[in-house]
Amino acid sequence: MAVAVAIAAANFVSVREAHAIPSFARKYQASCQTCHTVYPVLNSFGEAFRRNGYRFPAKLGSLDSDSVKAPMLAMGQDEYKKTFPNSVWPSQITESVPLSAWVLGGVSANMPASDAHDAAGNVFSWNGIVSEAHIFGAGSFSDTLTYMAQLTFAPDGVDIETGYLLWNDVVGPDHLVNIWIGRLFAPQLSSYGLHSSYLNDSYMPAISIAGLYNPSGNFVVGQGHSDGIEVSGIAGHRVGYSLGSIASLSTAGGLKVRNSEEVYAHIGVKLGGVSLDGEGADSEVADAQRPWAETSLTIDAFAYHGMTSMDNGTNAPGVTGQNDKVNVVGGSLHANLGSLLMTGGVQLEKHNRPYPGQPPTSANPPSQTQATQGSPDFSSATAVVQWDEIDFVVLPWLVPGVRTEYTRIDLAHTDGAGAASLLRVVPGIALLPRPNVKVTLLADFERAYGLPPTGSWGAAGGSVLAPVGDGSRFEAETVSANLAWAF
Repeated sequence: MAVAVAIAAANFVSVREAHAIPSFARKYQASCQTCHTVYPVLNSFGEAFRRNGYRFPAKLGSLDSDSVKAPMLAMGQDEYKKTFPNSVWPSQITESVPLSAWVLGGVSANMPASDAHDAAGNVFSWNGIVSEAHIFGAGSFSDTLTYMAQLTFAPDGVDIETGYLLWNDVVGPDHLVNIWIGRLFAPQLSSYGLHSSYLNDSYMPAISIAGLYNPSGNFVVGQGHSDGIEVSGIAGHRVGYSLGSIASLSTAGGLKVRNSEEVYAHIGVKLGGVSLDGEGADSEVADAQRPWAETSLTIDAFAYHGMTSMDNGTNAPGVTGQNDKVNVVGGSLHANLGSLLMTGGVQLEKHNRPYPGQPPTSANPPSQTQATQGSPDFSSATAVVQWDEIDFVVLPWLVPGVRTEYTRIDLAHTDGAGAASLLRVVPGIALLPRPNVKVTLLADFERAYGLPPTGSWGAAGGSVLAPVGDGSRFEAETVSANLAWAF
């Protein structure tokens, strides 16, 4: 399968990783379109493949290894299983090195007289036409043990973003209990993969509510690569779940990493269409001519608890930690009606101490003003994030759509203000000129009412700046063209 990647419009989506790679195409001798429409979006078979731990859905009790077409190298004989533990349990790997690569980047134009233009100081720049490169390794050691690894090369350095083992079918019926351990790709808070959007890099919005209240905060729900463990599975072909504990995703520079409190849970159910695991008597068979098309509704709900350490600003220029405990609940809907796809979700975030406090002041000898110590602000805050996307698969390589993201933050503690909000509307077209080459064209329209305490909507992906006070502003910010190719 092709590498999955959606390149962002300026300040709209993160130019980061995807989760399907050509290693699988080589292993199964299959086209990208076996699992994808315009990658990274998976069709129903591809989603079942992902949920099953990168293994083909079983047919009449078949094993994943029955579907492998690439030559495999046996690491020990199968008879060794009979003499275990007095021998090493046998395994296998592909004879070819299971590596894949992808390159991505994009260019954007800032609309004249927009706040994006004012911030960048230009209308157009070639900066970012090649922004990142990734090397992936993925495969299986057996029918129940698979692996995934990702190395990223970017202007800010090289990073091991992902590296985990996935033990499938640990106990009970197939797919009921699977264990992921290592540097996980992202917390699974939905029945669909992180990159299940034609227009955005991530299915859920990559919005940092913590960053809107405090410039040193960068926690984003459902994003990031963190060491940890997750248990997930599918019951009765139609009900999926995940439970996880991961390392803290956000600690401001100069602060010690606290004990992790990150835990989460998710449950989802799919009605109609191909079942979550692609198996079962009631699972629809995808149309061979339109493998993306089905009639289905998937309902998901999740809860997340964590803590992020931020600089409370009371010891500037030094750094003083303030722990902000975060509780989030949310849900999403994913509806298919033939070639029409409608998705949407909402999440409520509660932060107990996100605000920076008052910085210290220095003594002023001419006026004999005394120095004062900084004072922290322990106010709590709430925020709502809501998003929707509607797409239509006109042709297997042509998908137009529009996405909206709405962010509303509580400002009750500041001068009696009520709330500030940002609405972003992003129409676009996803194109697939070749199975492993993707082009995305996007526009970005924004309306802001009020400003967050930091004075910018950047942590919510926005560029527009509302007038000070109760005013609002609507602007067309950017137009972008983004490109990704894999091999």
